[in-house]
Amino acid sequence: MKAAIYSEPGGPDVLHYGDVRDPVPAAGEVLVRVEAISIEGGDLVNRRLTRQGENEVVGYAAAGTIAALGEGVDGLSVGERVATFAWKGSHAELTAVPAAHCFKVPDGLDIALASTIIVGPGTAAYALHLGALEAGQTVLVLGASGGVGLAAVQLAAKAGARVIGTGTKPESLEKLKGFGLSDAIVTADKPASEQVRALLDGEGVDLIIDNIGGDALIDALKVLKDGGKAVLIGVFGGSSTMIDAGQLLKHRHTVIGCLLGAAMRDPEPRKLVEALFPMARDGGIRLPIDATFPLSQANAAHRRAEERGRIGRVIMTV
Repeated sequence: MKAAIYSEPGGPDVLHYGDVRDPVPAAGEVLVRVEAISIEGGDLVNRRLTRQGENEVVGYAAAGTIAALGEGVDGLSVGERVATFAWKGSHAELTAVPAAHCFKVPDGLDIALASTIIVGPGTAAYALHLGALEAGQTVLVLGASGGVGLAAVQLAAKAGARVIGTGTKPESLEKLKGFGLSDAIVTADKPASEQVRALLDGEGVDLIIDNIGGDALIDALKVLKDGGKAVLIGVFGGSSTMIDAGQLLKHRHTVIGCLLGAAMRDPEPRKLVEALFPMARDGGIRLPIDATFPLSQANAAHRRAEERGRIGRVIMTV
């Protein structure tokens, strides 16, 4: 089969389009003929930092049609359309994934849109669930214009929350107001915490959805109300962040890690993700696509996916 592969980590140009051996589904796995691939943030990080084995294929999220079933797979059939998640393997004509990481795509939902649902909106839905969001609360979304952030803005607004979003591009944040963003905080101006305090007349927020980590999280915790929750999704700002334990104790803060891929087999996260597919089909959540490239141009697709200021996912088609 054809795939986008690399061996040495680096920029988008390390990717090349070549031939690799077809995957064979193991017990409990499904072989999917890929039609659309959603480039996720983890794909970019892995390509930049992780050395691959020979002929290993990068990539988290893809959607297509089931071509074969491994031993012991129930509830799925050859020929069904599915969206999938795996820690690697999406950037190819075929991918073998755990059956527990497959979600049926309903009739009427475009396969390219379906490929974007699990990682971005799925993680957002799980994060808001972990944060126990309630109507009338105020949510601060750090990194609001990314795939998870954009979905979190929509889902939180749909739940009746006031949504404040941060970012470095004013024009991108302005676009998010059409998706339910109540207030925009441009972090290049001054610390987000100062701007949030001013915006809320000295009050704080009930929930933080953090797609950045590092110093952004430390700063945001300054405006988290007593008893509030912060859900950590991204560690782009650093994975060794030191949080003041005294501050957590004094203000009864809860910091929760959210990694959907590690919990996808559990009933509650799976239920949350499954609900997003008919919602997307019926317009309950909007999934903008920024650009589409053929798989043979994976390096150009990754280059576009790394550009700041975009709204929506970059897709590769097979």
